[in-house]
Amino acid sequence: MALALLPVLALAGCGDPRPAPADATAAQELDFRAKHPIPVRLDLRSSADGGRQVPIAGAWRGRFAFDGADGQVQCGLHYGEERALEPGTSHELRLLCNAAVALPDDGRRGFRVFEDGREIGSGVVLP
Repeated sequence: MALALLPVLALAGCGDPRPAPADATAAQELDFRAKHPIPVRLDLRSSADGGRQVPIAGAWRGRFAFDGADGQVQCGLHYGEERALEPGTSHELRLLCNAAVALPDDGRRGFRVFEDGREIGSGVVLP
């Protein structure tokens, strides 16, 4: 009986003991598929500083320009609670974008938020 278990035990210990390359892990953190939640800290401008006059609520969508990317992508905010996001406040939440987002390899993780062509906020993608 013990001899029958030896091949199973030997196989259980097999595998590649080397850790995954660091750049493979970084690539996972830099690339986000479309409609895949992206964790961010969002800083909304105050009304006096050119931000919105009213809070963001409901199914709001805006245009986001990520550092190192050409153009803008449309994203919605997913924050789970039924509350409004007041101008001049900061929030940790998730973005759901209609297109894939690829952050640059140089470590920049920032973005700017636009509504009707004017910047209403900025933020950073969280690790």
